[in-house]
Amino acid sequence: MASIFSSRLRPAALAGLFACSVLAACETSDGEPETPRKAFRPVDHSTVVRVDAQSGGVEAVIPVGPDPLLLTVASGRVWTLNLGDGTLSQVDPATNEATTVRPGEVVGFTSDGRDLWIAVDGNTLARIDGVTGREEKSIRLASRPLFALRDAGFLAVGRRSIWLTVPTLGERTGPQELWRIDPDTGRVVDRYRLGPDPNPPLLDGPYVWSISFNGLSRIDLRSGKTRLVVPSGGPGGPWGVAAGGGFIWMGQQNGEVWRLDPATGRPAAKIHVGGPVRGLAFGGELAWVTTETSLVSIDPATDEVTRRIPLTNPAPDLGPVGVAYLDGSVWVSVE
Repeated sequence: MASIFSSRLRPAALAGLFACSVLAACETSDGEPETPRKAFRPVDHSTVVRVDAQSGGVEAVIPVGPDPLLLTVASGRVWTLNLGDGTLSQVDPATNEATTVRPGEVVGFTSDGRDLWIAVDGNTLARIDGVTGREEKSIRLASRPLFALRDAGFLAVGRRSIWLTVPTLGERTGPQELWRIDPDTGRVVDRYRLGPDPNPPLLDGPYVWSISFNGLSRIDLRSGKTRLVVPSGGPGGPWGVAAGGGFIWMGQQNGEVWRLDPATGRPAAKIHVGGPVRGLAFGGELAWVTTETSLVSIDPATDEVTRRIPLTNPAPDLGPVGVAYLDGSVWVSVE
């Protein structure tokens, strides 16, 4: 992942993972049955893959821009952030075709369900129409640069606010902040301290969840207090967080997904998914996980992996990353 996520947490590709290419089902390295499928053909890189959530079949492989790191859904369309080339790609599920939008140097984005909010050109937030891709609103936050390609401004939206991670430029291990911004006025109404080099924040109910060098932290918006819920514990620490089914889902680079009680932060289950976690989403009553080669589904009722869908062969810094659920399909961006 040539990423705005730091390479310090990028796990090495697992040699030989999912080398199954026979007609019958095979077993994964942990003895778990693979989803029966025809001869495995890896999908192309720089694509968005559409997977049927019921059958696990790949329905479409759609070319997008290079290094499609982040993925989200707005106005019934699937959007990717193509790292470093100043473009976003929009995929229309009705046609499985992508169009390109060029808003500037985007380093982070999120969706409010209808529109996109992007962090662009170093110091600006912009709202992009989720259907047309046209800019609807622009908020210049400062005269100086606040974020950059390798020091990203990641975003979340909710509680009538935009939430932006603001790094110390050029110092990935330096102090970071989370700004709460009024989307109407652009005023910064609150600031919270984050650990170094955070992932995109997750807003869920009264909490903001953030993964950084330090581990998984939770900001209680009622009290303003921050608590380290899951310490990093070294190179196999937290990576990726999502909400769904009444739980918080946290990935680990040691190949586990933890189902957490959002009120306490305590793990209710730890599920092994067969490889370092790269992305998480929830939809169709399942948790969906991308690893370095595959898409994995987890049933929260049983805490078991229900399907493992190989998408690529192992390759350093490439493979599945972003994941989202929309209308019975799971969408995966593949670097």
